[in-house]
Amino acid sequence: MNKKKKISAALLAGALLMPAALPHPADAATNIKIFIDGVELKSAQPPIAQGSRTLAPLRSIFQGLNAQVNWNQKTQTITAYKGSNTIVLKIGSKAATVNGRSVTLDVPAKAIKGNTVVPLRFIGESLGQDVRWNAASQSVIITTTAELTAPSSVTARSLGQYGDGRDLQVSFTKSADEAYVDHYRLFVVKSGTPFTAAQAKSAANNYTTVLPTGANQNVTLTSRTTDSTGETLKAGQAYQVYAAAIGNNYAGGQVELSSASSAVTLSGGTAVGTATAVKAADVGDYRDGRDLTVSFAKAQDETGLSGYRVFVVRTSDAASFNLAAANAVPAQNYTTVAKGPASPSVTLTAQSRDTAGNPLQNGVPYTTFVMGVSASNTAANNTLSGGSASVTLATSGSDVSASNVALSDVSDYGDGRDLRVAFDRAANEANVSQYRVMVVKDAKAASFNINSANATTSANYTAINKTGGNLAQTLNASARDSDGDAIRNGTAYRVFVLTVGSGTSTSTNVLSGVSQPITLGGNNVGTALTPSLSDSGNSGDGRDLLVTFGRASDESSISEYRVLVVKSASASNFNLASAVSVPAANYTVLPRTGSNQSTFLNAATRDVNGEPIRNGVAYRVLVLSVGSGASNSSANFALSGASNAVTLSNGSAVAGATNVAAAVNSSTGNASDVEVTFNRSANEADVNEYRILAVPSNQSGSYNLANANAATSYTPVATTGTGPIRQALNAGSRDVNGGVISNNGSYRFFVLTVSKTGANVLSDRSNEVSLSEAGVPAATNVRTSASGPAVTVSFTPPTNAAGTAYYNVMLVPTTSAANFTVGQANAVPASSAKYSSGGNVTFTVNADRDAFNNPLQAGVQYRAFVLSVADGVRATGNALSENVNNDFSLTN
Repeated sequence: MNKKKKISAALLAGALLMPAALPHPADAATNIKIFIDGVELKSAQPPIAQGSRTLAPLRSIFQGLNAQVNWNQKTQTITAYKGSNTIVLKIGSKAATVNGRSVTLDVPAKAIKGNTVVPLRFIGESLGQDVRWNAASQSVIITTTAELTAPSSVTARSLGQYGDGRDLQVSFTKSADEAYVDHYRLFVVKSGTPFTAAQAKSAANNYTTVLPTGANQNVTLTSRTTDSTGETLKAGQAYQVYAAAIGNNYAGGQVELSSASSAVTLSGGTAVGTATAVKAADVGDYRDGRDLTVSFAKAQDETGLSGYRVFVVRTSDAASFNLAAANAVPAQNYTTVAKGPASPSVTLTAQSRDTAGNPLQNGVPYTTFVMGVSASNTAANNTLSGGSASVTLATSGSDVSASNVALSDVSDYGDGRDLRVAFDRAANEANVSQYRVMVVKDAKAASFNINSANATTSANYTAINKTGGNLAQTLNASARDSDGDAIRNGTAYRVFVLTVGSGTSTSTNVLSGVSQPITLGGNNVGTALTPSLSDSGNSGDGRDLLVTFGRASDESSISEYRVLVVKSASASNFNLASAVSVPAANYTVLPRTGSNQSTFLNAATRDVNGEPIRNGVAYRVLVLSVGSGASNSSANFALSGASNAVTLSNGSAVAGATNVAAAVNSSTGNASDVEVTFNRSANEADVNEYRILAVPSNQSGSYNLANANAATSYTPVATTGTGPIRQALNAGSRDVNGGVISNNGSYRFFVLTVSKTGANVLSDRSNEVSLSEAGVPAATNVRTSASGPAVTVSFTPPTNAAGTAYYNVMLVPTTSAANFTVGQANAVPASSAKYSSGGNVTFTVNADRDAFNNPLQAGVQYRAFVLSVADGVRATGNALSENVNNDFSLTN
């Protein structure tokens, strides 16, 4: 589209140094009018004349020009952004910068009656607008320049699963300045068909709407997506995709169309039928999953279905929830529904969780999805419905909550004065007593609910009285988060607003939705989740402290973590600056691993004051994320919250259970199929009981003593008797997350030995079992001994080898070992595995083959696995040894 040419940097700099032809006497200043695109700008502070300059109210003029403005109270500095332009002004100063270039004003910005006024021509021209003076009407005429640009780099690719729009994934680069974009439209056009911006502008439907997010977009279409002619997308047809930017009012309703993507042809698949018409309703007042009922229309053809899974997704995450995400959700985070009923409907339970594993709660918007599960157990053939309308659980009759909670970092004090909170008031404030602003560490926001908010003490929230309008308030220096910790730089926070009813009962209180996250101080380093701490030894020093914490959600800018042990009495005053200044001798360094971390400290560990860790002292632990930059400024670090307090004691650690193994001895499909065996503690005098813990396999790699001590779902085993313990589970046994053990997942088992007086001890994990079939236990302790061209593999057969016919030993290249499964092991040909009845086997380079039937090669790293093969009578399922690092390489 035609655009007015911006003033060049050189002309602009010159214009700023010349007197502007805006002649009007000071006594007529209040009659000066400003028109932006023909509309008069109204403001509480009228323009004024100073010399030959017109000074206009900053806030009003920036809003009128669709610019963003930041105000720094501490430095009295104004920074404005519009498109690619950035200008910086300081109250009382003639110095300014325009896109990094220094310029000098002959009239500085100034404050008048609490309003900031700035040179009008400087602002208009700096932001690329046309500014003219009309002497006859005593008016400043500003004509804005629309800067809508088309999206670019549109790509489309086929995921090849369904043969409809769900196979088509589209990505594109956003418009250069989204301040002019109302929304984007994606048009799928049959390849070779002309398509124009005029068609994009006039189209009433047959496109996919994408809202601007400030980032480049990646969108997977739906089964209902049609092409530009209204035909549903189908396999075998070649398509191209266009992205159109639809301008907002500031862009004058213009449309800018991208170039077409390369052609892509949908390949289709063998997906099962899809559930439709998913609805979610708030039906109760329990403040948990029992309030939510989900109904849907079953697939027209259920032949290939085994059943359905109902997913509850936070509405903020619903746009990115797709089939791949649904297939990855662990069993405890969805609800299973059998096929068959004409109109399936399910009311969830108190234990129901959203897909992120958080309990369902009031005040959080949710969207529900239903996945049709293929009877072939092939994830690619599952199908995902569209999402339901968003629903937010609430207690009947309670006041409407505050909404649209937004945060901004407004200063540089390093405390609550930097945090400004704005929100929309309740729609009906008749029964509202006050609002309470709750600042919650981002790591804890997912589990913060109405009960948490009601239990927060007055010292840990900011009370705001109702005014009849929407509210905004900057917190004070003494403001604390919901844990009672001082608000500080480097910690990620979210904010909730609790609307407090006018009665004495908390039942009328309502919690808002959560704000966006914010980290004060401009810190871009990811923050580790608040650690947990336990006394897990009897050495009287750092070896007794077990530290567990969740990794930062984004570790890309982190070089290492530092574990800091702080006396509990000092933890409330320990902040980011304190953490950065701790000398290297007084913290423990952990590398980033891509996973959550759990570690025992060592005997030489000291607290942050340099004192040895010792019994009788209460400690807390914090984790400092260290950025990959070389800077020692606070922006290169982020500090977690403080752990629970632990005081080391002289209790003795009990000897733990060993040789834990699990077997599936029948095929009823519930936990009664499982038998767990293990060896007792070497000395049971201090053993109170054993606890068998069922852990979903995908969580077992990071499961630790702290998790086990906190578990409430387990099978207790008494210490009576002698010899190895064999314990069958009962049909209603649950895993450590509280989910019923079923044939929908695979599990590994741990045994927690519970001490009468000292620290508990957690066993190693068992082999993996699934309830879908009776399986044999896996071999353990797989070891390799390589010498020159040969390697010998040894292993320990399971204690209970009933049902095991023999063992297959196989070598897998280390690069492929991480994802090597029992299914792959079952498919290994006889020529690529070595038979064993329980003894050692030997492989030789060039003479033998790896598990993928390739000749063994010198210099290649391999890992050994052992497959226990069932006899088909007493057991029907094979079992693979645990994936452990026994890597080696051979030479010729």
